[in-house]
Amino acid sequence: MGESNGSAHEPGPRSVLRRIEGIAWRVIEGEAVLVNVRSDEVMHLNPTASFLWSSLDGQLSLADIARSMTGEYNVDMDTAMADIVVFAGSLVEQGAAEIVAME
Repeated sequence: MGESNGSAHEPGPRSVLRRIEGIAWRVIEGEAVLVNVRSDEVMHLNPTASFLWSSLDGQLSLADIARSMTGEYNVDMDTAMADIVVFAGSLVEQGAAEIVAME
């Protein structure tokens, strides 16, 4: 197993992601609505997914975001980290976010 924290397509806790240009988004009543202008796909995100999306600035690692999430929501670090890694992976897979660094 070792120190691997994901591959180029699978983010891990130390991965840093950013939103892809071409994704229009707006937060309405705490929930983000994303529109991929290239494919006309729409995604509706719940408040915790919206928190993650808003935090994908290309600077913070997923672990940093998980720590922030534990302060915003009633969730423990392990649960926050597991959920963030899975959701971040789906954003990368759907072309909405990209991995910019793996610390």
